[in-house]
Amino acid sequence: MSPRTLDPRTMGELEQFLREELVRLQDSLRAIAQENRTAEKATLTDVTAHAAETLNSEIQVALVDRRAQQVAQIREALHRLSGSQYGFCQECDEFIGVPRLRALPFAQRCRDCQGRAEQRARRDAVPASPQIPRDTIADAA
Repeated sequence: MSPRTLDPRTMGELEQFLREELVRLQDSLRAIAQENRTAEKATLTDVTAHAAETLNSEIQVALVDRRAQQVAQIREALHRLSGSQYGFCQECDEFIGVPRLRALPFAQRCRDCQGRAEQRARRDAVPASPQIPRDTIADAA
């Protein structure tokens, strides 16, 4: 196996894992949807119970969102696998590497590019502190 390719056995193992994970996540999403439909039928009269239910609903929404993202990532990985693009970084086109793919079979970036993407995301998520003009400060005094 060259450092830029996957042998058929490893490729098969990763594909099987991706397909099993896809089924598991889809089943989980269906179960959550069914649970939510059942929970909607109950009426809450106690404020504490309502607050707990609201918190539970917010957690469920976050969980569903994360699982839906994972389903999309796995589908994209399976698409790349069928198109012989699997295992290559979508930013630098370098081989992602077998250890990373075994740990995260739907990885889209190599470790270095993923690190840079996460740094950008953190930097973009932090709101810039507003700059107050000096003359405004002087006027207030």
